[in-house]
Amino acid sequence: MIKNLLKINSYSLILCLSVFFTLSSLYAQDINEIELVNIDFEGNDYFSTSDLEDAITLKESPSWFSQFLDSFTSFGNPANYFDSLNIQDDINILLNLYKTNGFFKPKISAKYSIEKNGEKEASLQYIIKENEPSIIKELNLKGLGILSTLLYAELYELVDIDSTTQYSEFLVEQNNSRILGFLQDKGFMMAESSLPLVEVDTIQNRVNITIDYKLGTRFRISDISVEKSGKGEDLVSDELIKEVANISSNKFYNSSELKLAQVRLYRTNLFSSAVIAPQVQDTINSFVPVNIMTRVGLLNELSPEIILINEENVVKLGLGLSFTNKNFLGDARKLTISTSAAAQNITEFLKEASLATNNMYGYADARVSIEQPFLFGKTINTKLENFYTLQKEKNRWNANIYGSKLNLNFELPKYTYLTYLDTYFNWQRTKYIFKENYIQNVLFSYFRRKLDSETTDEEISSIVKEIYSGDAVSNNTNVVLGVSLGTNQTDDLLFPTEGYSISILVEDGNSIPLLLSSIGNYNFNQTAYYKLVFNNTLYFSFLDNIFDAFGTKLKLGNIHNYDGELINIPYNQRFTAGGSNSIRGWGANDLPVTEIVLPDNPTQNEIENLARNITPGGFFVIEGSIEGRKYLSEKIGMALFIDYGNVWNKYKNFRYDEIAVAAGFGFRYYSDFAPIRLDFGFQAYDPYDRRDFFTRLKHSPFLNTFEFQIGIGEAF
Repeated sequence: MIKNLLKINSYSLILCLSVFFTLSSLYAQDINEIELVNIDFEGNDYFSTSDLEDAITLKESPSWFSQFLDSFTSFGNPANYFDSLNIQDDINILLNLYKTNGFFKPKISAKYSIEKNGEKEASLQYIIKENEPSIIKELNLKGLGILSTLLYAELYELVDIDSTTQYSEFLVEQNNSRILGFLQDKGFMMAESSLPLVEVDTIQNRVNITIDYKLGTRFRISDISVEKSGKGEDLVSDELIKEVANISSNKFYNSSELKLAQVRLYRTNLFSSAVIAPQVQDTINSFVPVNIMTRVGLLNELSPEIILINEENVVKLGLGLSFTNKNFLGDARKLTISTSAAAQNITEFLKEASLATNNMYGYADARVSIEQPFLFGKTINTKLENFYTLQKEKNRWNANIYGSKLNLNFELPKYTYLTYLDTYFNWQRTKYIFKENYIQNVLFSYFRRKLDSETTDEEISSIVKEIYSGDAVSNNTNVVLGVSLGTNQTDDLLFPTEGYSISILVEDGNSIPLLLSSIGNYNFNQTAYYKLVFNNTLYFSFLDNIFDAFGTKLKLGNIHNYDGELINIPYNQRFTAGGSNSIRGWGANDLPVTEIVLPDNPTQNEIENLARNITPGGFFVIEGSIEGRKYLSEKIGMALFIDYGNVWNKYKNFRYDEIAVAAGFGFRYYSDFAPIRLDFGFQAYDPYDRRDFFTRLKHSPFLNTFEFQIGIGEAF
């Protein structure tokens, strides 16, 4: 009995002690939690502070706003706490980071302080002495002796390491990967390399690198087989799949070509999956078969959509419907029939189903397009589209636009600097009806500025109605030939932090009908012109302790008429500025604001010409942006930006004091497919109202100096 009692008491004592120590540990952990409010680096010249912060395990606590979001949503991030045991691990991480980038003699130490400001807070500082980096003295590539002189020369053109290059493990791996890719594109399907052997001379700060390659057999493609599955497998032939993939037998094996063939298959939208792979186990001598495995989806699709457009601080809501036949008349030809409509008052629009009503403000659009992956047996993606659009701008103008467009998208080789090349032919007929109220309001504003203040508004209205009544009509036909080309050399398509992109657009308007009129001796009454547009974006490291990405954008454009008058070029061919991807302190197409000049006794014809002159848009544009972006959490980000630019009638009219400037901030939600953007832009400098910003803010409604913009994707 006593023995059992002692046993029970022993168990009870052990249980109590366990509970005590567990609670004490938890309580002590809660008591000892010290928020890490600041991490600083001293002596880091080569790496930015943000690069070093990303590398280490200890993290600075996020902002109070992010912690606040985390308290009730999944968007924010919790506080980060200090643990001195992690300091040495982080020093080792930093040492390794420096060594992999050529700094083989760095010295790194750390110190920290803990302050009590109501709650314990820690500050941590790493002291870094980088010392001199090592330079690559020699890169030895062994095992390439069987390559022909031509292939050997091509391979070495891909190597960007010489005797002046600072050692970097990433750079060596990048060049090695590039070499292996080249070899696998030239038939050496089984090519492989050893780990780079790195010999370091720490006295002279020099590095020798040796990489051994095993090329193996140089293979040719023997034959191509096809495997199909899916709901539409019986509707797509093996021969069509082979034709779209465009893989030739008896050619040297090319890994990049197989990847490109997969892209061609996906581009047709016929397949929900497509995998092309060599059948290594079936190789015979120097030949390898290739298998194309596809899953064929439904060939007909009916897709409804909801349209939401924020334009000029007015939200338009609409509906769309499209039908697609993905194998129209065979040969992976795609037929698409689509229609859409949007209006400020969608209820009224659905009720009236017409843009002819006076209270309607929106657009309706219908399109039919045929797209095919080949043209004349070449891999040129070809699209022919016919369209008809009705537009109505409230109390301003109505427009009928219809036409056809032929677009050719050329497939470019892998090692070409350009990443895309499009050419197009566009025939378009436009009819703009400028409303009587719109023209009279413009005239009223003109006379209000011109006449003395003693003239009443009623008197001015009477003058305007006397000299002008009725709508003004502008008809134009445009035949446009265009080329669009560009390159994207950024490190990420959705959130670039380094690199650049360049795009150039060249268009010629109406040279064909002008030439035909000269040959056929008939009257040509349109304007012949050319359009040049240059776009450049650049991302680089700047203020890394504040921003995760920093970039600039520049756009230059000019339209020059070489036959006819500029005013005959329709609105949809002109330049405008303002909006979510432009100067964000102004609404879409708000710039330029055109000043008008009338003779003392204007005729009806002069006033109608005036209506065409006051059509939005101009013929020379300068536009730019400077923007810093920062993650607040994994999914939430913010941006600070400055936008500038304007549109003029001619480049000779350009003036520095007419450049509009907007400044603002914005928030981003980084969804899985693209950033969703909300920006707030302020008119920091308005060339049409040159009072300073605070004076304008004081004497004008707030919304007159402010715009909010909604967009998908970054502004540039």
